[in-house]
Amino acid sequence: MSWDSDAETDTDDTAPCPACGHEIYEDAVRCPACGEYITDEGRSGTKPRWIIWTAALCLLLVVGWILWRL
Repeated sequence: MSWDSDAETDTDDTAPCPACGHEIYEDAVRCPACGEYITDEGRSGTKPRWIIWTAALCLLLVVGWILWRL
């Protein structure tokens, strides 16, 4: 058995993380580099932070516009 075939087998067990591209094991639930969940099984159902911040900003703008018009 040569060293090249061992190296190829090690890389067959990994895949790039969809979020950051870091090589992770295929059966990993969460990326150790960026912390993102790989499968839907590991997700807790929370929305990304940018969605929450955008919704909060829009709500504040609407409330501010309503109060300014009074």
